[in-house]
Amino acid sequence: MLNEVLGDMSERTFNNVVRGLDESDVRKVVFSGWGEPLIHPRILEFIKRVKDLGIYTVLNTNGFLLSKYADELFKSEIDEIVVSVDSVETDIYKSIRVGGLLSDIIKGVLRICELRGYGSKPELTMWFTMNALNLNDIPKVPSFARSLGIRKIVFSHIVPLSKKHEKDLAVYASNDLLIKLSQAFEEISKEVLAVGGYVITPKHKPIVERSCPFISNMALFIRWDGLIAPCMNYAHSWRNTFFGVERTIKAVTFGSVNEENLLNLWRKKGFVLFRFKTAFFIQPSCLDCHLSNYCNYTASNMQDCWGNTPTCAHCPYSHHIVMCPL
Repeated sequence: MLNEVLGDMSERTFNNVVRGLDESDVRKVVFSGWGEPLIHPRILEFIKRVKDLGIYTVLNTNGFLLSKYADELFKSEIDEIVVSVDSVETDIYKSIRVGGLLSDIIKGVLRICELRGYGSKPELTMWFTMNALNLNDIPKVPSFARSLGIRKIVFSHIVPLSKKHEKDLAVYASNDLLIKLSQAFEEISKEVLAVGGYVITPKHKPIVERSCPFISNMALFIRWDGLIAPCMNYAHSWRNTFFGVERTIKAVTFGSVNEENLLNLWRKKGFVLFRFKTAFFIQPSCLDCHLSNYCNYTASNMQDCWGNTPTCAHCPYSHHIVMCPL
């Protein structure tokens, strides 16, 4: 992130969030972000308070601490746990998730399954972010997931942080890797059809009909400090690279739950206008524009050539190249 202070959500901010949830008829809350939710010292309390409102509750986790919190998470009656698994091979996993152990994730997921028994909650989803290092794992993923009691798998491309990162690791940027990926997806589709399961796969290049997962689900993102963002992608200031073009993403926010209630923030004129333009994508498409390598507008999300300020014109989530963790 660029020039931002890091922190954990305070009890005061969370109280304001909960008050807003209760007043706004919110139906789903996802504990997620650019950090690991399970390292928050009060995460279990926060989850329980949301569940007590009768809201469908999801936890997105890297799984490192899942075995430690499995019993309490089950007691909270959480509805869904999404676990990021970057490889089904121990050595490859360690090379991608430095400091992480695949065995810890397996232990945590199996404990959840043991507690769940033949029940339906929590639903388990496996999130697999594809790259050049774990591409050969893909045909093994469905059987690995089934062995852990997981029936839903989401595959996503990476978000490259630099040109080198994209060149070295992005599957969508290499024709050779895309051929291998197509073969792998064909192989697992046959397996899933034969034995069951649910698999979601991304697009590999920009598509004509864009849609924003946050806008289409009438969702928003609340940062740790209470600021409201339209999505996770625009919650912080950072940099990424797609198809060789480096971009600076500046945080887009529409007020704070520490200053206004959630419903009023949702109804703010600027936020409503932003959602309208994004819902119908009255914006150019920078990712497949032949001028993107020469255009100053596409270098950030602050303005596009159609006059939108800010803009989602180059959002990879809207093209479903990168899957959105909603």
